[in-house]
Amino acid sequence: MELKGMKVLVIGAGKTGMETARFLVGKGAAVSLSEGATAEKLGEKAEALRSLGVELETGGHTAETFLAADVIIPSPGVPFNIPPLAEAARKGVEIMSEVELASRFLDKPVIAVTGSNGKTTTSTLIADILQKGGKRVFLGANIGTPLISIVGKEDEYDVLVLELSSFQLQGVKTFRPNVAVVLNVSPNHLDHHSSFEEYAESKMNIFANQTPGDWCIYKAADEVIARFVNRMKSKRLPFGGPGNAVSYDGTSVVFDGESYDLTGMKLAGYHNIENVMAAIAATRVMGAEPEIIQKAVVEFDPLPHRNEFLGEIRGARFYNDSKSTSPGATERALESLPAPIILIAGGKDKGVSYEPLRASVKEKVKLLVLFGESRFRMKEYLGGDADTVLADSLEDAVNKALGSLTPGDTVLFSPACSSFDMFGSYEERGRRYKDIVRNI
Repeated sequence: MELKGMKVLVIGAGKTGMETARFLVGKGAAVSLSEGATAEKLGEKAEALRSLGVELETGGHTAETFLAADVIIPSPGVPFNIPPLAEAARKGVEIMSEVELASRFLDKPVIAVTGSNGKTTTSTLIADILQKGGKRVFLGANIGTPLISIVGKEDEYDVLVLELSSFQLQGVKTFRPNVAVVLNVSPNHLDHHSSFEEYAESKMNIFANQTPGDWCIYKAADEVIARFVNRMKSKRLPFGGPGNAVSYDGTSVVFDGESYDLTGMKLAGYHNIENVMAAIAATRVMGAEPEIIQKAVVEFDPLPHRNEFLGEIRGARFYNDSKSTSPGATERALESLPAPIILIAGGKDKGVSYEPLRASVKEKVKLLVLFGESRFRMKEYLGGDADTVLADSLEDAVNKALGSLTPGDTVLFSPACSSFDMFGSYEERGRRYKDIVRNI
């Protein structure tokens, strides 16, 4: 792809936007960047961009700036339906994601992982297995380092393991992973996507450009994925219960006649068994040895903020599941833990239905403590399924949970919402919860 002299607009001055702008300048493009925040708020970032020769639009986005571009690269999380971007698309301006741009300059084997839940655990486990097998692995995209950052340095790696969000996949056109993993699809990010169908379509772009020599690993029982299976041109590896290409028999994962014993595995819950099935298949088709896979799976430590066990206090077990930012993720957390559960949930409302939580709440939750922007809407959905109280803050929510605590309870912090009403990230939110629990 020839970028010299091309007018390229980057939307957003976050980590990905900054790295993309630097890359484009290095390729000789005429780069502009549009950012909703003011130049004053951007501070050093604004100065850095100007020093690179990037034309900067701050304090909002204008149609004039967007229509002047040959190519627009939205940062992850920028909705494609914001008016100036939608108008540019209608008028034929090419729009692509940073992952699409980077992929046009990279020629390394790629394992790409998407799904509404479990992406980070699965992609990190895949990278861990491959590294233990002696491969030099890049792990990034939606976690850690933007993919564009390694263009020109790709010879440092043997394989690229990419966690990809719906935002990154919405803007792909030619991106083609050797192995695509689709873990699950449930309603999420409807505050950014115009519909659930658009969200699902974005996820399925992960295998859109695959060929018969590639692999697609996907959850067999997922009703949404099932609607798209006929589009797959690659070799299919469904995972799930007995009878699937990758299966779980109650103690072991079986794939291609090989058995992987999960006894002693540190990851808890059936949702993590599904993540492990996907990781085993992905690494095995990439040549990882069974003994390496077996050892890595059993030794793999759970990641922070994902059903993280914090300890036992007053006879109750406390868990931090701040990473669960959708109802589907919280449903999986509830399914993996024993009742009776005191569930602390709430945060920024993403416009999704909380209906999927009702059965698990009714079955397992003895007290539902709701806080944050979403607490009133969540109460409308779930208040009839368990005793429910509202809290003004996370600290208040924990105190209300303590007021109903009895030995044998499970206290689960699993918000089912994003963090941005009160916190800068799910990590910040999770750290705050852990601090509160430590000080009980």
